[in-house]
Amino acid sequence: MNKQLQETIEYTQEKLGLEQYDLKQHQFYQETNHFNETIYILSMEWLPNTVQNAENVISAGAAVVDLNFHTKEFTQITFVQGVSYAAPDKYPLPDTESAIEWIEEQTGLTFGRQFLLIDEDDGVLRFGAAVDNIPVSPVGTIEIAFNAAKQLTDFRIDGDFPDESRIQWEPFALTPEKFEPCAGKQCVLMEIPDESEKKWKAYYGIEEIFIRNDGKTTIPFVRDANSSIVFDMVLEWDEALDEAFVSQETDFSTEATVEMAIANKPHPDAQPISEEEQKACAMETLHFLQKVYPDDSGQWKLTKLSREKGYLFAELRPTEPTGYVFERKVRVIIDPDRLAPVNYIDNKEMLQMFNDFQEADLVTVGQEDAFKKLQEHLEIDPVYVYDDASGSYVLCGKLDCAYAVDAVTGETILLGTL
Repeated sequence: MNKQLQETIEYTQEKLGLEQYDLKQHQFYQETNHFNETIYILSMEWLPNTVQNAENVISAGAAVVDLNFHTKEFTQITFVQGVSYAAPDKYPLPDTESAIEWIEEQTGLTFGRQFLLIDEDDGVLRFGAAVDNIPVSPVGTIEIAFNAAKQLTDFRIDGDFPDESRIQWEPFALTPEKFEPCAGKQCVLMEIPDESEKKWKAYYGIEEIFIRNDGKTTIPFVRDANSSIVFDMVLEWDEALDEAFVSQETDFSTEATVEMAIANKPHPDAQPISEEEQKACAMETLHFLQKVYPDDSGQWKLTKLSREKGYLFAELRPTEPTGYVFERKVRVIIDPDRLAPVNYIDNKEMLQMFNDFQEADLVTVGQEDAFKKLQEHLEIDPVYVYDDASGSYVLCGKLDCAYAVDAVTGETILLGTL
């Protein structure tokens, strides 16, 4: 066994008090974080040596442990079926203060400064990433759980937790005068399916968005993968290709070798998409449409190209949007080495459940009038948001609204009731 790997396994056994356990198997996985950094996770399965285990069965008391191979930070510690044979002195007591101290020791994070308590219920504590008790986006989460015997049986940490070097500190200063002009632009008309009446209904609602602290610019609430390119390219052709598209099997596995981990080989998803790749993918996507949707010339546009799960994904949307809350979408999966489509995902089948729905009634309420009704229900909460352009966390207000306006009757309705 590789020396560095052996040392990591021994470190895990000592650090987690697994003296009564034997390592059954291990595997490396390759991931990327929001900062486009490659992370190698060593996943281990430990079995208690005092318990008879059936072949290929993970029995009660087994420990599943994941850690960052290069930083030695644990990302998961799970004792199967809530049974633990680990040394109790390595773990916290089942109270909030003890759990927080243990999390700080394990992660190097500071409570209040970098993470805060979100929820506490029946032996389970949930925490979220924070900057001075202000939530962050993208979110980071920590969960810790105890069994009836007061033993830690589950610990998980996921996402990113900002350090001070990435934070642009400032007081929250978004007043209604600053954020309402941006909020008005977020008031959009959408059609939502009503299952009880088998009919589409039109409503005005507020699309969530992050408004920067100066009130002048915004950051999208849902953001693309790190390596992605936005397009607005209508795809047209004069004639179809008389050739069938043959789907190939795709492998989205993130498994890696010990050699890759030791060399810290960059994840393929972390690589930028070159201009040559962009041009080739656009052309190959056009050829894909000529084969699979030969009669749809001009009806689709390429909206995004991104690296995900070791492949390139070309996203296609209708040239003329319907306004439905559920829009048609096709994702073409492209082999990054051959730059050739190998498979695709079409949500058409999922949308067929709405084929018999009646169209929405004619809209009688204007956007400006709808926004006036929603203004008193607007919510703006401080959030530190990671800004890809500056590579830092900037203070924003998360715009949200729990209400919508019926675009036909003008009635204000709780979104949760729709």
